[in-house]
Amino acid sequence: PNPASIIESLRSIGYTLETAIADLIDNSITANAKTISIDSPFNGSETKIFILDDGDGMDEQTLVEAMRLGSKSPAAHRSAQDLGRFGLGLKTATFSQCKRLSVISKHNDIISARCWDLDVIAEKGNWVLINYTTSEIAKLPFADKLKKKSSGTVVLWQEFDRIANGSANPQKVFDEKIERAREHAALV
Repeated sequence: PNPASIIESLRSIGYTLETAIADLIDNSITANAKTISIDSPFNGSETKIFILDDGDGMDEQTLVEAMRLGSKSPAAHRSAQDLGRFGLGLKTATFSQCKRLSVISKHNDIISARCWDLDVIAEKGNWVLINYTTSEIAKLPFADKLKKKSSGTVVLWQEFDRIANGSANPQKVFDEKIERAREHAALV
């Protein structure tokens, strides 16, 4: 299928910010994380959301597979702790909120990172999964915190185009949505 068309369809599956963040928290829990930190500093068009965990992390091959749409068959055997089902949650949750997803993961002392950028996919008309170099990884936000952990993963959301959609006060809208996400995470 045409990548840009498919991505735009997947962006409209129906996540709210709070359910999208909860989906990523589920992934951290499945990866045996004991601590999950979420940071969401508002900075206008440069706003980012970081989700950092101390879970098992992923090696490069596992990370690339996790970035694949539909990476797991719903019929595949899963452990009782696996909260995922279709291999779509990370991607669809992210794209419902923003246009750029970076995942940085540490496993066996090796840090790997990949990125989906919807503008690049639309421009190239192809599924272009960006592979960060070692020097690019070092410059990514929160890479320094991940480096200090024995293992774990950072999910970085950027290029928000849906959170405050033309609001006169985008920071207020963003802050309210983050507060709802905090309350939702505490509840579920």
